[in-house]
Amino acid sequence: TVAGGRVFVTDRVAKPDEIERVHAFDWETGRNLWTYSYDCPYHKGGSKSGSKIGYPAGPRASVSIDDGRAFALGTMGHLFCLDAASGRLLWKKTPEADYRIKLPIWGIAASPLVDGDLVIVQIGASDEGACLVALDKKTGAERWRALHDRASYSAPIIINQAGRRVLVAWTGDNVVGLDPASDEVYWKHPFPPTKMVINVPTPVVEGNRLFLSAFYDG
Repeated sequence: TVAGGRVFVTDRVAKPDEIERVHAFDWETGRNLWTYSYDCPYHKGGSKSGSKIGYPAGPRASVSIDDGRAFALGTMGHLFCLDAASGRLLWKKTPEADYRIKLPIWGIAASPLVDGDLVIVQIGASDEGACLVALDKKTGAERWRALHDRASYSAPIIINQAGRRVLVAWTGDNVVGLDPASDEVYWKHPFPPTKMVINVPTPVVEGNRLFLSAFYDG
């Protein structure tokens, strides 16, 4: 992610300890400006076979930048709000401590979406009715949660529909339109996977059409 004269990159180190990292580099010189690291073992339970997280190369969600803040989402569901200039931790959400995340095979992957005062994340705490959560972007306080759906890898977007702003989320089970300011569901279309959840691309809007494409399910 490139913003404000900085390039933001995430990675993972597996030895001697398993950690994930968020880096900021100067976009002209490549000089490292700061690095934020955190413990993140890829424990078992990410698939039905009990194997470890597939593709264990590190975080796969792009860092989202807004109003001097960097929102970084890790593979296991760690969410950090960092000062974009210094890397200082402003607030965080930790798996198990804050949300009991049900990991898809390749981990949590959908980039955070900042909308006004909210940061909206497909965190995948389906048993808690928190497939999606909206947090105050300044404090991390939860504003709303929605859906018992499984998590997918597809980042949510906001569209204009019938004179309203609509949050479109493609989860592991449905395509859903919600009020971005609350947990109100405007509409929902089932999209059950035939083999496994592998909804990856961000939905695309053109005119009055919403396009989605999945590997097995077209």
